[in-house]
Amino acid sequence: MKLITVLLILALGSCVPVVPSTSSTNNQTLGTNSLEAQAKSLTQQMTQVLSLDQIQSEKIMVINVVNVKIMKKLRETNDALGQSKTKEKYKSEIKEVLSESQYSKFLQEFSN
Repeated sequence: MKLITVLLILALGSCVPVVPSTSSTNNQTLGTNSLEAQAKSLTQQMTQVLSLDQIQSEKIMVINVVNVKIMKKLRETNDALGQSKTKEKYKSEIKEVLSESQYSKFLQEFSN
């Protein structure tokens, strides 16, 4: 009886499906998606705080997506000079989209 129980347990144990790990695939897709999500979140905050209209919000979204991706690469390579230049370029691109009062508020609220 014990032998049958042991064999039954072994047989059932071998029937358990093996689920392949998808963590490497998820990490690759999450990398890009999380950057875009980060840019989208920032854009939503800016839209609320700066009272952006639809056109401004769309332009800011594009700027934010590009900036987040560039800054990630620069951080990975520890390129401090590149980060500094990118931040200045980012501010100038943002300034072109915003009114003077919005830009002043941007500098106060989103300086980092």
